[in-house]
Amino acid sequence: MKAMEIERQMETGTKFGFDKITHLNIGNPQDLGQKPISFNREVLASCLVDDPERNRMIYSSDAVDRADHYLSHINHRAAGAYSDSTGIRVVMREVKDFIEKRDGVEVNEDNIYLTNGASEGITYMLRLLIKDENDGIMIPIPQYPIYSALITRFNGKQVPYYLDEETGWRMTYEELEKAYFEATAKGVNVKALTLINPGNPTGQVMSQEDLEKVIKFAHEKRIFLLADEVYQKNIYVDKEFCSVRKALHGLGAPYSNDVELASFHSLSKGLLGECGLRGGYMELHNVNEFAHAMAYKSKAVGLCSNIIGQIGVGLLVNPPTEESVSKEVYDLYKKEEQTIFDGLKHRANLITEKLNNIEGVSCNQVEGAMYAFPKIQLPRAYCHLANTLGIQPDLKYCLDILEKTGIMIVPGSGFGQEEGTFHFRITNLVNCSLEMERALDMIGEFTEDIMSQYRYKGVETVKLPHEPILDSEYQTI
Repeated sequence: MKAMEIERQMETGTKFGFDKITHLNIGNPQDLGQKPISFNREVLASCLVDDPERNRMIYSSDAVDRADHYLSHINHRAAGAYSDSTGIRVVMREVKDFIEKRDGVEVNEDNIYLTNGASEGITYMLRLLIKDENDGIMIPIPQYPIYSALITRFNGKQVPYYLDEETGWRMTYEELEKAYFEATAKGVNVKALTLINPGNPTGQVMSQEDLEKVIKFAHEKRIFLLADEVYQKNIYVDKEFCSVRKALHGLGAPYSNDVELASFHSLSKGLLGECGLRGGYMELHNVNEFAHAMAYKSKAVGLCSNIIGQIGVGLLVNPPTEESVSKEVYDLYKKEEQTIFDGLKHRANLITEKLNNIEGVSCNQVEGAMYAFPKIQLPRAYCHLANTLGIQPDLKYCLDILEKTGIMIVPGSGFGQEEGTFHFRITNLVNCSLEMERALDMIGEFTEDIMSQYRYKGVETVKLPHEPILDSEYQTI
């Protein structure tokens, strides 16, 4: 990776025009300064050191009591032992209660699987759904690259459907139909459709009406739904998160009884940002007994997800309430949570405002998640230079900005985009808003320099640098 190469050079004394790499490329909140929630960390610490008397001298009694609640449901109170393959039963019940309260539905706890982040559940489901190279999975474009990578890994076919940038990255029924019929006309057996709500990398929040259209489409085509909902707490506009589970229930029969669904949630995003703890869950709905048995076998091969991540999921879905903890503990929890949310919202709005003031850049409002996916109109001569070097123009733009400013963003070609357009993904996670503003100003200055340098150049006048900037692989950013 170019950024790692630069960091190694800086460690050995090489001077650049910046003093550090600013990582605006990945959704890793705590790596960018977000603080963990105190109550949650006290609970986890008390689980790892099972000494309640000692712990009460260090942590709040409420946190020690919650740790005791979890440890009392683990054999020998051993946080280092395996749990059942699907997870710690008491945490699975907490997930069940969370979904029931959120969606107004009934949930069978045996349909819940605790996983190492959402990505493990997604991996299980794609492995089960893809039998051979004729099996296709519909994925949004732009998309989170885990889907295209796993589909390729399991020798399936990607069936892309394009989100409409002009209407705020909305999913349309017409585009779903088009993508489906183009695939089936080529002999692809479309098995499932993936949706990401709120969107990664696009930051849109889907309405219940839009979700109902997707459900009806899946019912008509008899395909499985995969609902990636890890950003459900990250909504910065006047919209409410609606899960596919809730929308499915609201439609009633025949949809609520027939459409097969796997939903995913994670500790890594939301307001916790506990990426390194690797905690998540998957809920299956309307899945028959044989498929359940296969899912269980697939999970059992890996024994269980890590115990601390599982307990973290319990804390995610069952946070402290005014009734369950002291006022002091509750007030601190809410203050820390609100501080994180306010910072994310402020920086999401800052990104939208600043990027739209840069020549050649347009950005839809960041409604949710942790990213913006702005479009950039790169000069023709700059694009020609990139093509001559054997790399995508948006990759060259991201590499150039890294070398010039130390700011690390991701080219849109890594997520998929309409042919002839260029984008980049940027996060709103730099914890210091002043640093975020400074980074956006630097992106603006760099982009204006590119526009000024290449705007009026004919293709024939572009000179190549003495050495190529990098190889052409997206992974080398």
